[in-house]
Amino acid sequence: FTAYQGFDALFHSIEGYISNKHSIMGDMIQSAAIKNIGKYLARAVKDGNDIEAREHVAYANTMSGYSMVVASCISEHAMDKFNVDGWNMEMIGAEHSKEYFTFWINKHVCDERFVDMAKFLGKEDASKPEDFITALVELQKECGVDNLKMSDYGIKKEDAMKLAKNARATTLRLFNCDPAPTTD
Repeated sequence: FTAYQGFDALFHSIEGYISNKHSIMGDMIQSAAIKNIGKYLARAVKDGNDIEAREHVAYANTMSGYSMVVASCISEHAMDKFNVDGWNMEMIGAEHSKEYFTFWINKHVCDERFVDMAKFLGKEDASKPEDFITALVELQKECGVDNLKMSDYGIKKEDAMKLAKNARATTLRLFNCDPAPTTD
């Protein structure tokens, strides 16, 4: 549960940082949240009695809540939070997040922001947007969520378009905050 909640908080801030609604205030809040998740989440997952780690993850979670007030989540969260046919996507967002953020990196719409976030996650030598994916995957491994697969929950590749269309139909405002236009 700590890992799932930690990644949910992380994604709130990552999304706000690359959304087209980002701001100076949001950047401050999101960088604090991402840094604290990057430094303390794996510790909190490994030892639930590590009060210092839990305190910093709780702080990051709170900052990520503020992130949604001063910026916005984007289409990643539309899919992540969506519940269709009994599937709760929030619990399996770690798998699709790598591909989702790679999509934006390949579009080069916010390269410097991805480099920033790689550094926030602890990859101090980050110099290219792809370093963010490396840092994200490393954190997923450290927290034991790197092997989660959507197929383990009964979701098939052919279900992807249905999920995308349903998410867009019910949470279009999040798609409108993407760093650039997307299609289903």
